[in-house]
Amino acid sequence: TWFTMVGVTGLVTVLLLLRHARRDQVDRGAVATAVITTYLAAIAGGIAIPAVIELATTGRPRFVGMTSFWGYLVGTVAMIEACRRARVPLGWMADRITPALGISLGLIRVGCFLAGCDYGQITSVPWAVRFPRASAAWRDHVEHGLVPATRAASLPVHPTQLYEAALGVAIALMAWQYNRRWARVGSGRTFVAAAAAYCGVRLGIENLRGDGVRGFVGGLSSGQVFALTVLAAIAVAAATAAWRRRAAALGS
Repeated sequence: TWFTMVGVTGLVTVLLLLRHARRDQVDRGAVATAVITTYLAAIAGGIAIPAVIELATTGRPRFVGMTSFWGYLVGTVAMIEACRRARVPLGWMADRITPALGISLGLIRVGCFLAGCDYGQITSVPWAVRFPRASAAWRDHVEHGLVPATRAASLPVHPTQLYEAALGVAIALMAWQYNRRWARVGSGRTFVAAAAAYCGVRLGIENLRGDGVRGFVGGLSSGQVFALTVLAAIAVAAATAAWRRRAAALGS
């Protein structure tokens, strides 16, 4: 189910970007090349880098799933390089692809929910869910003695996958409105605003996650470290841009 959703997101992204390319008079072939390159690089990076880290830390070569933020990082780098090679305006690509990225996040996290990975902490909230026997949450609860092995389902947990899916839908809607009404498409502001929103909310969602295999650094999960790093980079870039504008104004 997860890989099915990944495939659907790639198709949706290509179709949306080709539509915008036709409307904005951007080379559709170049856009398709850049999008496909970005998509494949993100998938490969999200799968390969965690596997390499696992091999380096445990000495065991094995598939450990996909880590979303490594995929985002590799995909962003690939998008920059693909746009340069295909001569697609990077700012245009960043702003136009953002709504599609929100949709992709929603679909992929639904895939995570159906697969049972990235589950949340045990909770009594009315919308809590129980995952079936042999799921990741069930195995975790059995291993920690929280439920017997004869139990047909896990304890109720936060559906953190659906929280992030809802975030993806919200990002898609806000980015679409932002592009349509307020932002000058091509400035890259839509992409940056969406990245900041995602990282800010991801910090909170990580506190509700129950899977302990995603890695921790100094009490923070790897996802939180990534989110804080991106937010810091955005803050530094914004401060640098503001300083340059002030210096230019004083110089004139």
